[in-house]
Order: sequence, then structure tokens, then C-alpha cells
Amino acid sequence: MGRSIVMHIDEAPWTKGGPYKPGSGPIPRATQLIGDLDEGPWVHIHCLEPNLVVSPHTHDQDEVAFIVEGELTIEGRKCGPGTVLFNEKDTEYGFTVGPNGVRFLNIRQGLAKITIGGQTHDSYRNPID
Repeated sequence: MGRSIVMHIDEAPWTKGGPYKPGSGPIPRATQLIGDLDEGPWVHIHCLEPNLVVSPHTHDQDEVAFIVEGELTIEGRKCGPGTVLFNEKDTEYGFTVGPNGVRFLNIRQGLAKITIGGQTHDSYRNPID
């Protein structure tokens, strides 16, 4: 039998930082989690601070991201609220956060590792700030 998860993103528990109130100024670095980190599926709500440069990296799972607030630039394209991004597993990408920060949903089927600079990390259990 299947299961359902129904939750507004502003009700999701904070796993790092927070709370952040949308529209309250520059977005700080923080994360929220909807779902089960180990079993999946899950949605992480990432808040990243203004002008952060995220180095090129890969993940070992496919991901879908949906920008809720703020913006980021990826592959030379500015992406604001409503933009959907899809990255297949093992696809290398990086991005730069806009001047007011960015808040986006990151959707995966389960726990994903990140490989950056040739080293693999479990960044959800051991963040690499």
C-alpha cells in the first residue's frame, strides 16, 4: 500500500537554521525537510544566502528543483520563482545565488551523496559548509 505526504512548505520542520519568514529580507542559509530522509521520497527546502557560489558538483540520484523565491544563475541563465530544474544523476553543475538569496524545493527519491572536487560526501548527515 502506498503513502501520501501532504504538507505546506512553511510547515516543514527546520533541519538547519531557520525559521525564515518568506519576504522578510535577504534569504539566510537554512534547510527544511518534508518526507523521510532515509527511505525517501523527500523534499528539502533549501535557503541559500545572497551571492553564494556553489562549485561544480554531481549527485548520485536524479533531482528536480523548483525555485520558490529569489534567484540563481546556472549555465548563464538567471532563474527566478517558478523555474523548474532537472539534473540527472552524475550530471556536473554549479550555480551562483542571486543578490537576495534563493529558496527552492529539491526533490529526490532518497538520500543522495554529493561529489565535489573528486571527494564524495553525505552532505545531508554531515554538511560541508
